[in-house]
Amino acid sequence: MAKLPREFLEWNYFARRELLSKLSSGGFEDPRLLFIEFARHNPVLCTAAVGEGSVVEVNGKVIGVGYVLKPGFLTEAARRLEEHLKATDEALAAGARSREEIVREHAARGLKLLLELVYLEPEAAEERVDFEKLASVELALRVPHSSKHTWSILQRSRRACLVFYQPPSTSFEIRCVVSIHEGDAYHRFVNLVHDAYHYTPPERRGGRPVYLFHVEEVYDNSATPKGFGRRLA
Repeated sequence: MAKLPREFLEWNYFARRELLSKLSSGGFEDPRLLFIEFARHNPVLCTAAVGEGSVVEVNGKVIGVGYVLKPGFLTEAARRLEEHLKATDEALAAGARSREEIVREHAARGLKLLLELVYLEPEAAEERVDFEKLASVELALRVPHSSKHTWSILQRSRRACLVFYQPPSTSFEIRCVVSIHEGDAYHRFVNLVHDAYHYTPPERRGGRPVYLFHVEEVYDNSATPKGFGRRLA
């Protein structure tokens, strides 16, 4: 496996920390900038496997990806995120305030927790964050009308790549091996990180496997003099 290179982390991880900080302190003067910033969170996951008649089946879909902590830090972080989610569940069940107010409070508290637990200053990040992995929650599997192409392909081939693009010219390609997690520490943590900001009711939290993307190679595919497929790791 390989570690995500500094060029990518500066553009993705540390820039996302800045994004969360801005959102936590009031957001952007021009909300349109938020859509450009979120490109750091939403790569295309490309998968392929041999199907019927030896025809290669290919698929690409836009997903949200995040970071995971090193094993020694997962349990405590998950505990704090569970307390955060439980507080919102209890507030909603009590019915003393509007759902809109409680969910807005949940998002604000969640942003601060993500800055405390996952998106850290450089020294703490090197100590706590596993920069050999990225992660995502498989949300489509529980949707009845979903094609489930990604899930089907990953049962036959675990090799994939993530393609990031931020207009007008920034692009990174991460080639990886995918592991699927259900019922373990990674599954617990990644689902909780997802729900830290985007509140999900208890009845919709099931049926969400987690993908870990184990980094093998990283390329700068940006349309810049230093890009066009330059290997970084």
